[in-house]
Amino acid sequence: MAKGEKPLLRVGWWAAVTVKEGVFPLRCYVGQVQAIDERGVRLTLVDWLMGTATSYDLFVPWSSLEGAYVATDEHDIKAFGDYAGPWQTKVNGTEEAKKEFSDGGTTK
Repeated sequence: MAKGEKPLLRVGWWAAVTVKEGVFPLRCYVGQVQAIDERGVRLTLVDWLMGTATSYDLFVPWSSLEGAYVATDEHDIKAFGDYAGPWQTKVNGTEEAKKEFSDGGTTK
């Protein structure tokens, strides 16, 4: 990284990653970044019922990653979760999420 550049992802941050279609059963996964290297990124997935990270990790190769919605250590993690849940549901294609996402994640 060049001097003055900010990282795109960092261990400890939270991310909703979108993967290329057909790589995994779903297209969007949300979790805390556990590791990053030249091969890809490893996330501990979120458990939406408990509101915490699970004990399961997902490795996403860089070649499979299309994009990410990211919360750095400077962001409000609760606000990220309030938006990332509906974001994940919409990207994964459920009709219920389309309404939930369109109002900023305030519909429960």
